[in-house]
Amino acid sequence: MGIVFEGIADGGTPVAVKVVTTELSQDEVFVRRFQREVAAAQKISHPHVVPVLDAGDSSGLPYLVQELIPGGSLHDRIAAAGTLDVETTVRLLSGPAEGIDALHASGLVHRDIKPANILLDGDRAYVTDFGLAKDSQASNLTRPGQALGSLDYMAPEQIRGEDVSAATDIYALGCVIHECLTGTPPFGGRPSMRVLFAHLQEAPPDISEARPDVNAATAKAINRALEKEPEDRPASAAAYVKAVLKAASA
Repeated sequence: MGIVFEGIADGGTPVAVKVVTTELSQDEVFVRRFQREVAAAQKISHPHVVPVLDAGDSSGLPYLVQELIPGGSLHDRIAAAGTLDVETTVRLLSGPAEGIDALHASGLVHRDIKPANILLDGDRAYVTDFGLAKDSQASNLTRPGQALGSLDYMAPEQIRGEDVSAATDIYALGCVIHECLTGTPPFGGRPSMRVLFAHLQEAPPDISEARPDVNAATAKAINRALEKEPEDRPASAAAYVKAVLKAASA
């Protein structure tokens, strides 16, 4: 939700500097959302959540400074590899899942969990980008009729503009696991309106059909996160990833 530069902090530490563009700095709603990203990130101290080191305003352009994670994103990893196996997927996502649960414990919902927002340093992974994060005690900071998030990972309640919850992020995490294993989100590769309709109405595809090495129990465990009703999804992100690993190991 801005432009990211690589910089050097005092003492020579590499950092990522995220700056709101001139055009977007004129958008009051956007700027307030960006400022809330800073506040949201500063609430969290977790080894798998990218910390905010500093924030401010320079010549009318808000910015934040984060620790630089050098290994690119999970999106980059999938693009390079095509697909990942279950073991690698679980290893990469176990830490971020715990970070997501830490967000939820602090009263926050990320609302934009996707491979591009999971950064890698080798096999260590981190959740980043809280620009859409919703504080359970705060307003949505959205315009009427506006649904925020990335279409390929949006839960049905998010699309309908209803209240979001921890279950919304768990749905998105299920979409991420689909993408890790098949190279595409569950309803990817379609026009936007068909993607939205599929999230609302269609059952997710059976991963074991695209990946014969993924057993039926694992496919079922993965798709539990993609239940249409939030209350039918796993209770936590970490428990969900553990359930997928347990099914794959059986």
